[in-house]
Amino acid sequence: MRPPYLVAVVEDNPGLLADLVEFLDLRGFAVSGFGNAEAFFEAWPATRFDLLLLDVALPGVSGLEIAQRVRAQDVAGIGGATGVVMLTALDANDDHVLGLNAGADIYLSKRSSLEVIEAACHSVLRRLDRPDANFSSVGELWRLHARHWQLHAPNGTALDLTHTEAVLLFSLCEKPGKAVTREALLLRLGKQETLSSLRNLDNTASRLRRKVQAVCGMELPVRPSYGKGYTFTGYCEVDP
Repeated sequence: MRPPYLVAVVEDNPGLLADLVEFLDLRGFAVSGFGNAEAFFEAWPATRFDLLLLDVALPGVSGLEIAQRVRAQDVAGIGGATGVVMLTALDANDDHVLGLNAGADIYLSKRSSLEVIEAACHSVLRRLDRPDANFSSVGELWRLHARHWQLHAPNGTALDLTHTEAVLLFSLCEKPGKAVTREALLLRLGKQETLSSLRNLDNTASRLRRKVQAVCGMELPVRPSYGKGYTFTGYCEVDP
């Protein structure tokens, strides 16, 4: 099996940067996060990234300038072709034209879901004639025994769940790889959509991940989907 593709994420919003790095890492990429262009250029070109995920409006040197410098080396034949996905909060046509002219392969709104951003990364790699990497092997299978409130990790360890944890995981494992909104999760839990309930839901997800890490010695592939809800990003099997 080939090594995972090297992806650089350059984004000055710490929350979005953490979400992107964490999500793409779970999907099988080797991801490095950078808060600005200067930090990126400390790593590049010594590290030849296969794909760049760039915020257009970075402080100082912009994402457009990063793309232009990387493309200039590509054209000069220094290293292989690099994929570029641009992220922006701006929707104006002129900004799209600037991004594409700077060398972007795909230009996305920051309102795009993590799943759409991941799909864009795979699309660019395909265009570069690089086969997609699987985000995990078939052996990495999580098994949820919903009736018994028990989770079996891929390494064979078992974890007893609370009712709330079991319902949360059941709802996410029904749609692996797809975001389930917080509102839908609260509905399954029989909770009203209040600020307190939303906060409790987030706390439950965080506690569950820590609990799985402590008991099973593995990271539970449940990730926040930026601006949406939660996603189960691994392989799972559910026993109702």
